[in-house]
Amino acid sequence: MPDFLSIEELIIDDSFHNYCFQKNEADILHWEKFIRDYPSQKKKIEEAKQIVLGLHVMLKQKFAGNKIAPNLTEEKNRTHSKIFSIKNIFRYGVAVAAVFILVLVSKRIINMSYNPTNNTIKQSTANKIPGNIDSYKTANGERKMIVLSDSTKIWLNVASELLVDKGFGKNNRNVYLSGEALFDVIHNESLPFVVHTDKYDVRDLGTVFNVKAYAGDKQSETSLIRGKVEIQMINSARKIFLSPNQKVVINNDESLLKEKEKSLQPLNIQVALLPLSYDQKDSAVIETAWSQNRLEIVNENFSEMKNKLERWYDVKINFKDTEVSKYKFTATFEKENIGEALKALQYAYHFNYSINGDEITISK
Repeated sequence: MPDFLSIEELIIDDSFHNYCFQKNEADILHWEKFIRDYPSQKKKIEEAKQIVLGLHVMLKQKFAGNKIAPNLTEEKNRTHSKIFSIKNIFRYGVAVAAVFILVLVSKRIINMSYNPTNNTIKQSTANKIPGNIDSYKTANGERKMIVLSDSTKIWLNVASELLVDKGFGKNNRNVYLSGEALFDVIHNESLPFVVHTDKYDVRDLGTVFNVKAYAGDKQSETSLIRGKVEIQMINSARKIFLSPNQKVVINNDESLLKEKEKSLQPLNIQVALLPLSYDQKDSAVIETAWSQNRLEIVNENFSEMKNKLERWYDVKINFKDTEVSKYKFTATFEKENIGEALKALQYAYHFNYSINGDEITISK
């Protein structure tokens, strides 16, 4: 059994940096093979990678100014920033505190108790919606921008619905989301802006933030680009405050709920605080790339990508082989159609596909 590197050793290892930033094919292949050969080390590798990428962003902000907020109107004018040497700065101790904080953030798990006798966790967002509302919808493959009466701008992603109370701007500023949207909110301390979802509510404290809450997805998440937001879990009095460059990821696995309901034991819902992810080429925020007409896929298997691809391209995907559904990909698509996207994915793994109208069948 080899001597495994610690997280601290990984984040100052040159070959590991190359793997994190996809800079050297030999190093990339080495670490991918290492993960396959030693699956028990996968979690540590992922934690170290999050720290390296998170530090990269933090150091760019420290030395080059804060340029991470997405350009919501000019898609192509992005800043290309130099990659700083985390290794050197770490050795001089400048980044020690930042590393420690990031380790805590990336590993911090908040367990929230749920008593199955209380139905609030299963309460649909629809149960909270007043009868008098305006509805904005997007179909698969469709995105749109909405400007509300208070000048708040909302970018609605594919297959999403936003409901706005008719009293918006007068008695309240409540909206109800199913799907994904990017919010650029006009702050009003006396009339807070609140996004309601099935699992939690997001209260704006003057911000640009993204909320992803698709029914059927295994996770929901809220990503903070600028300002501050407060997350209120529906099943708990506990509040979570996000700072810029953070996101909260909430486990939506309904099978866990069903298992716990049988035993009537409290359910621990996992809520993780993580740093945002950034494109290595142009430092764009991956969580909001969709608002610039980019579909970002980061280390996801085919089965996890299925919902994304179906919503983005307005298709239905079926797998004939379970093995194919486990293939993992990292990719960015902008102007490609579904056929071109699948051909690009074939460079990573061999698989076959057939397209019949909007039905796609994928096999070995």
